Amino acid sequence: MVGDNLIADIKGTQTAGLRAIWIDRGRWPGHDHRADHVVADAAEAIAILRDTR
Repeated sequence: MVGDNLIADIKGTQTAGLRAIWIDRGRWPGHDHRADHVVADAAEAIAILRDTR
């Protein structure tokens, strides 16, 4: 899932039965979410995707 809204995109992804990785760039401070993974950049996200089986 690629999106730009922390709340809607994470919740929507998980509602569809998928896992979510949020690339945190500090644009949504103070908002709670339940992303499966939170990373600093795309390279970290790709590493998680490669390790997921």
